Amino acid sequence: MRGVEATYRLCALRIACSFRTVSDEAALVIAGQVPLRELIRERKDIHTAAQGGSNATRAELKAVARRSSFGRWQTQWDGSTKGRWTYSLIPKLKDWLERKHGQVDFYLTQALSGHGCFRSYLKRFGHETEDWCPACGSGIVEDAQHVLFECHRFDDERLRLEAEVGARISTETLVPIMLSEPRAWEAAAEFASSVMRTLRVLERRRKQETE
Repeated sequence: MRGVEATYRLCALRIACSFRTVSDEAALVIAGQVPLRELIRERKDIHTAAQGGSNATRAELKAVARRSSFGRWQTQWDGSTKGRWTYSLIPKLKDWLERKHGQVDFYLTQALSGHGCFRSYLKRFGHETEDWCPACGSGIVEDAQHVLFECHRFDDERLRLEAEVGARISTETLVPIMLSEPRAWEAAAEFASSVMRTLRVLERRRKQETE
């Protein structure tokens, strides 16, 4: 089972275009993959109901099993200690998983997972010696929260996104705005791409200066 779960995790990482450091919990949510154990339980529940003489169609049995899976997964997601940044952005699985538009990519996933060219992340995994924001001062940690919603370096990009979607973005509003319409998703993805590309350039520049 462990080998199968490892392969399933790898699939989630690839779908989400995420770094391997992202937790299973966050990777599955971002990728929109129901946990493997829940899929196995779904199959078992459908088989049991069908063998028990249920009058429901197979499609109806699948729908019931999937709702049950979502409920258990939501409970697990609520109670997990992992992927908490992702949880702050995507607390409700159903809205995210049943969206009608939007694909994640390398840059958007960095924003959604918090695993990217943020100095707090880079320091955590031994790629930086400091985690403070070089633009805002040593008392401010450069993490996803700060970069996406607070850092003045990205005021212009943030304002363009807010003008495009007609609303202020925050931890609580970003994903609901993205889910509201394709145009909003695309604008948010462009924002994430611009910000994360800039952070990558700055990271490379710091490395060159210390070599």
